[in-house]
Amino acid sequence: MKKAILVVAGAVVLALVAGSAWALMRGDAESVARGTCGSASYELTVENDDEGLEVTYELQSSAPGESWLVLVEQGGTTLLEGERLTDEDAELDVDALGREDGADDFTVTATPDQGEPCVATLTR
Repeated sequence: MKKAILVVAGAVVLALVAGSAWALMRGDAESVARGTCGSASYELTVENDDEGLEVTYELQSSAPGESWLVLVEQGGTTLLEGERLTDEDAELDVDALGREDGADDFTVTATPDQGEPCVATLTR
């Protein structure tokens, strides 16, 4: 009985080690760009996803309920466009799916109702 438990425990440890090594070698590289625009700060992230590239944009603004026009582009191709409101923490979160075989440059332009555009760029 003890032998069986040791064999199972060893197999579990081996599976965990192999899984971790596979995840590290798989190349799930994440590219990040951070910056500020006026009183807002942002983070633009692009990482591999099962369906392509996950493009994430987070903006920390100064007030909840602000309206922003957001445009997410990959190499000049629009991935997402629309109006978004900052949440109760004055944050705006946008996710879009990019093409892995597409361009390596990403641009997010977030423009508040009354103000200058905040432009984030990233090359992965």
